[in-house]
Amino acid sequence: MKVILDYSEKLGEFGVHDPSVIKDKGKYYTISTHGFYQFRVSSDLIHWVDEKKSCFDNTSIKRELSEGIKYCNVDVPISRSEGSPFWAPDIIKIGGKYYMYYSISSFGSTLSYIGLCKSKDLFGEYCQVGCVVKSKGGGRVDLPNAIDPCVRVDKSKKLWMSYGSFFGGIYIVELNKSNGLTKKKNDIGHHIAGGKMAPVEGSYIIYNKQTGYYYLFLSFGGLTDSYNIRVARSKKINGPYLDPNNRLMTDSDWDNLGGMILANYHFSHQKDTYTAPGHNSVLLDNNNFYLIHHTRLNCKVDKHYLNVRKMYFNRLGWPVVMPNRYYKDKLYLSNKNINGMYNIILFKHLTSNKTNESKQIKIELNKNLKKSHQYIEFIYDNDVYYGVIAEGFDNYLESKTLQFSAMNTSGETIVGIKVK
Repeated sequence: MKVILDYSEKLGEFGVHDPSVIKDKGKYYTISTHGFYQFRVSSDLIHWVDEKKSCFDNTSIKRELSEGIKYCNVDVPISRSEGSPFWAPDIIKIGGKYYMYYSISSFGSTLSYIGLCKSKDLFGEYCQVGCVVKSKGGGRVDLPNAIDPCVRVDKSKKLWMSYGSFFGGIYIVELNKSNGLTKKKNDIGHHIAGGKMAPVEGSYIIYNKQTGYYYLFLSFGGLTDSYNIRVARSKKINGPYLDPNNRLMTDSDWDNLGGMILANYHFSHQKDTYTAPGHNSVLLDNNNFYLIHHTRLNCKVDKHYLNVRKMYFNRLGWPVVMPNRYYKDKLYLSNKNINGMYNIILFKHLTSNKTNESKQIKIELNKNLKKSHQYIEFIYDNDVYYGVIAEGFDNYLESKTLQFSAMNTSGETIVGIKVK
């Protein structure tokens, strides 16, 4: 089978940072950091195109975001492809209009600003509505840093925004659906994760009506070398959020918190090393969940790409993510052809710039792997991991193969790809 998923700087995945996803008129769009908030488009979540569209140009961004630019004292880039102080946007469609939440800041600063623009069209023209929240400089750890907005409507039709990063941690605040700003003037919300300089940022919340939980995804670690994605859940969108060990995500023992989803890794049969996967969003489309995130390749800071992966929920109601990029993945319901050699990787609670390398083991049905419908229980090192098995495409094997992802009750995840 022809290799179809190889990376290239000429393709739409290259240069995508902090991707937020939205489906509109039958197509999928990511909007991301850099330049003037860039779009990428796909019709199948596999092939992405850069149509050179952004929310703003050099003139309109100076006009519409002038308040935040002045407040944060930042420079505006000349072109859409430059690095910029305009970070981590999120778009949500409400009442036929597109609400674009954006953040302005500079690296290592808490002098930050989250604002709201609206448009009748996904590609703009976006017009400033106002400031949602802002934070002062000085690196205070008792207050949130106003970056990385994620805006969601809960099951009661209320509008909320989670946001924050290092320093004070992640907060959530209720918004007014009529204007998109905070429901109470100058409200910063309340603390739900991280804090006290814990390296936690990039919050994203989804609701799964089948499990009845809201899931809070977070990026732990350093942006360029040790990013890793973790998850917690709550029955209420505003928390409290607990991890698989029932620990509060505001606990000070930050690196032992959360269900591990993805971290640095390399499979021995694959060419590329995936470095610092993080700042994810999640798409629910036709009852299917997809994790969208950026990753760096082969420990090179300037080689960052968009990734889409299929996400499922295990029997215990925790999300597990496939180790290969999405290519028409589907759950594997048969018991045939499961036995064989697999390359596996275990993601422990550890934030590190080191790469998790694969180990090859033999998997045998009803010995170290039990299966019921799509659900599996994988026994490894005297522990049980609960997950699913699916058929996907492995770019390096150049063929379809079986893959699995499973999480234990401590929140550690193990992934595997059948290679023989």
